[in-house]
Amino acid sequence: MRNSLYDALEVSPSASTPTIQTALRSVVRRFWSVPRDASGDSEEAVRFAALAGAILVDRIRRKDYDAALNPGVGAGPWRLPIGGSAARDAAAEAGSTQSRILAENGGSVSQLSVEASTPRSLPGVDALADPLADGTAWSSPMVWLGLATALTLVVFACVWFVAVWFQGSTAYGFVSATAAIVALMIAAFMLSRPKEAMGPAAGLSRLGIIKWRREGSVFIGVPPPQHDTAWIFKLRLMELTRSAAGFVTATNVQRRLFARIIDYAIVGIVLYAVLALGDRLIDWGDGWFMLIRSPFALPVLVVLATIPLEAFSLKTFRTTPGKWLMGLVVVSGITCPADHRKPGTVQLAWARATRSAWAGAAVGIWPVALFRLASNWRDIRDREADWDAYGDSVVMARPMALTTVATGLAVVLATVLILASGWRRDYAAAWPHLAAWAATSESALSRLVLPRATEPVSVVATPAVVSAEPAPPAPAMSEPTPSVPAPTPSPVVPKLDPVTVKPVAPTAASGNDAQVDQQVSAAHARRARIDGYARQVESARRSGGTVNYASLQGSCQRWTVDQPGNAEAWRCLGLAQFQNGAGRDSLPALRQSLKLGSKDPQVEDAILRILRP
Repeated sequence: MRNSLYDALEVSPSASTPTIQTALRSVVRRFWSVPRDASGDSEEAVRFAALAGAILVDRIRRKDYDAALNPGVGAGPWRLPIGGSAARDAAAEAGSTQSRILAENGGSVSQLSVEASTPRSLPGVDALADPLADGTAWSSPMVWLGLATALTLVVFACVWFVAVWFQGSTAYGFVSATAAIVALMIAAFMLSRPKEAMGPAAGLSRLGIIKWRREGSVFIGVPPPQHDTAWIFKLRLMELTRSAAGFVTATNVQRRLFARIIDYAIVGIVLYAVLALGDRLIDWGDGWFMLIRSPFALPVLVVLATIPLEAFSLKTFRTTPGKWLMGLVVVSGITCPADHRKPGTVQLAWARATRSAWAGAAVGIWPVALFRLASNWRDIRDREADWDAYGDSVVMARPMALTTVATGLAVVLATVLILASGWRRDYAAAWPHLAAWAATSESALSRLVLPRATEPVSVVATPAVVSAEPAPPAPAMSEPTPSVPAPTPSPVVPKLDPVTVKPVAPTAASGNDAQVDQQVSAAHARRARIDGYARQVESARRSGGTVNYASLQGSCQRWTVDQPGNAEAWRCLGLAQFQNGAGRDSLPALRQSLKLGSKDPQVEDAILRILRP
């Protein structure tokens, strides 16, 4: 039994084109897992993958190759598709392949002939011969500028995080930032240590791939079709660059995952800054910006916004900001012959970016993304990710640099701290509104349920039996009254019609119902007043220097009357008095705020200014 391209790729002759492309990418990953070797096996494997892709991915060439595998055709050498002498002459003049000439002339069925001319050179795969970035790209001065910017962002994030979560001073924030930067540099040093490259994986088809030119059996005879000389020259230049920079395809899952997290962190922090700026400049109602930047809506926006950025970066630079920091390069279209125009680089980059957002990140719905993480991890480790298949791509990696790894870690840490602080602040601002909504819902529910539970029961009066005997005559006024104790008068029962009259006696339940309604209404009105105070204080804070502190002081005073145990109300009153020039008169309110609540840097600063001689 003769060997064939299908045997070398370990696929069935009836396999679909995507299956063959997957097998070709597997060959490239297997033999590009080490830099250029002395034996030349990696170059031979890449040349084999390019030639096999030019034959089996093309519909007409594959039909000719399948015909050569048929014993009824004969044992002659495999030839290019034959479409007549005119087609061959046109192909020779234009320098294009016979497959394209046949397709343009409507040829759908190809034949083999022993009288055909010697096979011409087939096109290679341009993506496999395109040059890669050399090692100097990771030692650019821009890397140091990016590292300085990222560390400055870490300092700001730590100061804000300490102030929001722990009400600590700026000094505590700088101490935390220093500790975080030291930990970042240690982690970056450990991660960027050079690791030994993995050797090529063994397989049953290894000899058939690296010896294809010497044996030629997989091409059904000798001589096998050859590549263009210019393509071979480009491939060898690329191999020299790859060997000097240390690019391999044996990338680990952790590096690729962290590179994607860096991309999402960069987009997330920019998007959060834009939303925060819009919240201050645009009066779009209370809560809308808070809802958009919530932990459930912001990740979705981040993933959707990353799709066009990733597609543009892959098409232009063959990498993204996060992948560049982690030393990764994406080589797309590695099974697409050079004479095939579609799919182009734009389509492949967009398909890969869209599929990674959908299958990998679950469009930002992080519970679903965490659920899919295990299966995606296994796919990247054992075979290939879904988005690699859609982009027809292979990810190559070089040894990581200390500066780039530290920059990536700093960006991720700063983004996490800033988002956590912002979400904490939004939660504190939204809590009074949520509590008011809960109280309103509870009062409405009590109005619906409580009257039914305390509904008064009608009491029917039982008709009394009235005696028919006449009352004794009253004694005359002139006669002396005997000193006999008078009998206790019996209660007079009115004579009622037992059929038509049924009086209902008032019960205590109806009175309690009225009292409950009054209490619910009073609580609702009190909650509405407190919400009004909170909104007025919030609008005064946002208005900057145009605050009417006298009016704000009155509102805060009424707030303390309604809620004497609320530290925020006393803080509002004390700061309003202090800003209004009350001086020492604001000390009681400020001290009450610290007594009821936790440490507040702004209140403490106001007290120090008042007490400072």
